[in-house]
Amino acid sequence: MSASTTPDIPLQIIVPNDANPGTAPLLAAERRVTPSWTIAQLKAKLEPVTGIPAGAQSLRTRGVDGAWIFLGDESSIVGDARYALRRGSEIEVLDTRPANARQTINFSDLSSVEKYQMPESQYEKLEDSVLAWKRRQKLGRFDPNTKSPEEQAHERRTHDEAELAAGGIKVGQRCRVGNDDARRGVVRFTGEVPGLGGIKEAGCVWVGVELDEPAGRNDGSVSVETGDGSHETKRVFQCRDKFGVFARPDKVEVGAFPPLDDLDDLDEDTEEL
Repeated sequence: MSASTTPDIPLQIIVPNDANPGTAPLLAAERRVTPSWTIAQLKAKLEPVTGIPAGAQSLRTRGVDGAWIFLGDESSIVGDARYALRRGSEIEVLDTRPANARQTINFSDLSSVEKYQMPESQYEKLEDSVLAWKRRQKLGRFDPNTKSPEEQAHERRTHDEAELAAGGIKVGQRCRVGNDDARRGVVRFTGEVPGLGGIKEAGCVWVGVELDEPAGRNDGSVSVETGDGSHETKRVFQCRDKFGVFARPDKVEVGAFPPLDDLDDLDEDTEEL
């Protein structure tokens, strides 16, 4: 005759938020428990899971009729028939300590958990990391065909200068921005603005426009990224606040775009005719 053991029971362990009833529990996790454990042993095993000392735990579960059944006899075993624990049953772990003596960590809120971040220099030495895998596969920045930041900046500069020349964009010309007649103005600046847009925009050529109406974003000054990663404000041209805007050459069209006030006057004259 062979001996057999009773299989573990998968249970839901719940720590209710009794300080704010009706809200999400502080902890909800599935754990497998052994029916031969005593209730005292179960409490000891739940302590590192819940953060509640075994002596301060009050355990309860619901019977088939929905009534609470307290697991108060610490010498009894988990598989005792009176507890009727089965797969999927819930055990609530109540904290009997005074409120001011309890932990306030919400185990379902990861923002309250202190996180460890490995130093970059240490991470780069690992051989079983994603970075190491990319290095071996020659992907990303390890691809020998990937252009350097300097080469990418040169390509952007060459492209934008060609756009600038093709559009005939020069300082002092009337223009409109983004094909929007409500954003007409005068070109006040063309060229690079080091740090504008950070490394992703390095080499880009910008067109600074003083608009006829306060439909812009600045007064001709912008926030640029410095070498140490911080930001500072740099003045590129002078205009009233909200009348300045910076756009890429392909978004600026120069031509006979009279000021909006002139158009208003033209409309009035037409109405009088």
